[in-house]
Amino acid sequence: MLDQLIGFATALRAAGVECSQSELLDATATLGVIDLIDREQVRDSLRASMIKDPSHIPAFDRLFEVFFGLIPNDYDSDDDAEVDLFGEIEAADDLAQMIADALADGDDERLRRLVRMAVTRFGGIEAGRAVSGIYYTYRTLRQLDSEKVLMLLSQTEDGAAGELERRLSANDAARKVDRLKSEVSREVLSRLVEDRGAEAVARTLAVTLPEDIEIVRASRDELAQMQRAVDPLARKLASRLAKRHRRQVNPDVDMRRTMRASLSYGGVPVELVTKPPKPHKPEIFLVSDVSGSVASFARFTMQLVFAMSSQFSKVRSFAFIDAVDEVTSYFNSAPDINEAMKLVNTKAKVVWLDGHSDYGRSLETFYEKYGKDLTKRSSVIICGDARNNYHPPKAETLRKIQSAAKHVYWLNPEPKSYWDSGDSIISSYEPYCDGVFEVRSLRQLERFVSDAI
Repeated sequence: MLDQLIGFATALRAAGVECSQSELLDATATLGVIDLIDREQVRDSLRASMIKDPSHIPAFDRLFEVFFGLIPNDYDSDDDAEVDLFGEIEAADDLAQMIADALADGDDERLRRLVRMAVTRFGGIEAGRAVSGIYYTYRTLRQLDSEKVLMLLSQTEDGAAGELERRLSANDAARKVDRLKSEVSREVLSRLVEDRGAEAVARTLAVTLPEDIEIVRASRDELAQMQRAVDPLARKLASRLAKRHRRQVNPDVDMRRTMRASLSYGGVPVELVTKPPKPHKPEIFLVSDVSGSVASFARFTMQLVFAMSSQFSKVRSFAFIDAVDEVTSYFNSAPDINEAMKLVNTKAKVVWLDGHSDYGRSLETFYEKYGKDLTKRSSVIICGDARNNYHPPKAETLRKIQSAAKHVYWLNPEPKSYWDSGDSIISSYEPYCDGVFEVRSLRQLERFVSDAI
């Protein structure tokens, strides 16, 4: 059991979940006082001991199924009762009907037996074959025809049922089909663990934390996960920056008060008296490309910076495509980030000619309109992929911005291997930046804010 728990902790760390040795010791102690046969107790106890961020729970649950999915009394081998139950089944349609009946009746035990039968018949799992569980799950559900199961569950006895009843029935049927998919995936995973071992299966799982999802390629559901992760991330970074600002203050010696205090020691300045600290908070000018796929990246960057605005003396935000416009007021007046971005997309004057990104013209316009506001306390953060659609880069404008500001940083959501390919001109701007960073996920964005600002 201890080896299994250590392997579980190792898999969590490999997925990006922070799990310290002290937390592992706490989890080990917890297992000594609970019923190890009860999977729910085991899962809840380990989750309480090893997980600090609620957004990491789905990854924990996925890996938990790998390492602790085969606890005794939870997985039964084929027995005589099961043979009797399925002996008359001839086709997938019959099995689909029986599964629909089990789901409708809420018979969990019967559903698990049917799912085992379906995976055996249709999964085609071969011992030792290096194929992911997603493939076997897909094969099983395709043969069962989950859409047909949904149709069977959605049928109502009263054809004249009202619209509300039909919608409720459809939603209930969809939830039950999701349950079927989950059971099939769990059964396939259990068999793969039996064949290959938990550690080997864990290495093949696509377990991705919200902060590691690529922003510009995220699905709707993944964007929702990331949305929930931004505010806790902002609070953590704000606390970290506040501590660092206090630590970085190097107070100057107050010579007059020091000499006065030295009179008590015969004129020897034994005790140095310093001037009161004046913590420095930077001004942030956030300039973001909001065209195409990079718009989602700009959205999260703006949200994170504005959520941390208390750690900056001033935060101003600008959006551009081939024209630039200040959008600070939208973030200050909107009730949430969704409404703010809606205002940016509908009211901001970011299109000048053809609606394709023109970094050269946008930077030039930014400097002409707002360059006078830049000071040696200003940090300019430019967010975009530097794909300029073959327009003139006008890199000398960025040099002027760098001269006027304290720092210029560039955040690029593309992989470095894509930089300077096609119409990307990031190397033209790099000499005039204090740093060009690959930022494809919230974790990389967190690292930039924590280390650079």
